[in-house]
Amino acid sequence: MVPARTEVVEPPRALDDVAPAGAVGLLALATDANVESDLRALLPPEVGLYTTRVANTDPITVDTLRAMASLITDAARTIRVGPVDVLVYGCTSGAIVLGEEQVAERLRAAQPGAACLTPAGAAVSALRSLGARRLSILTPYVARVNDLVAEHFADSGFEVVNVAGFGLRRDLDMTRLPPAALAAAAAEVCDTTADALLVSCTSLRATAVIPEIEAAIGRPVVSSNQALVWRLRNLLGFELSNPRLGRLLHRVESRPGPDTTRV
Repeated sequence: MVPARTEVVEPPRALDDVAPAGAVGLLALATDANVESDLRALLPPEVGLYTTRVANTDPITVDTLRAMASLITDAARTIRVGPVDVLVYGCTSGAIVLGEEQVAERLRAAQPGAACLTPAGAAVSALRSLGARRLSILTPYVARVNDLVAEHFADSGFEVVNVAGFGLRRDLDMTRLPPAALAAAAAEVCDTTADALLVSCTSLRATAVIPEIEAAIGRPVVSSNQALVWRLRNLLGFELSNPRLGRLLHRVESRPGPDTTRV
């Protein structure tokens, strides 16, 4: 048998930048079946999204969320696609349990040049931009985790009117919640005195029903993944090809230029 001829093709001198609008490194929980696909659908193609997974175990409790702290730095080091502009720890309740500063410290240990972002921090910034002071919060979590969520947003300067949770203990079950059920629960639990509703958890398929919820409750809605996209847009300065994500992403004043914040 005659061996196939091998040849060398000269590559072009200039290679493409595959993430011209910025590179985002996402640390998603091993059991999160939603956050990666949600962000890929919402971010423009010019933004590179590079995902790694953080090992975690069910049930989702304060202890299992806290146990992931030691895994963050090593997970962030596996994202090796060149300079990363923003590192995202993609777990709302996990960031609240560990604390924003601890998460940022562990992310920076892996990639010091990247901005650090969590859904909890993004939600705080988003709610402040909307002028919200009194919050209703909907989550899939158990009561103890909900207590810490309420405490976090109270410590961030909001008055938490009420928190309602589905009491789910498995992360995959959180993604399996039908969006219609989220919309119905949101309309039921949003207090009439609240300025806004927060839907907490990256695993929830909430983004598709944000306009529906806002129409039902007459107030702005902020979800974990929507807040991440809003904050990433502000950090990187890109435009959204499909901004149908509720009042937060329709407001002119929420479209500043690139933000160099590092926390």
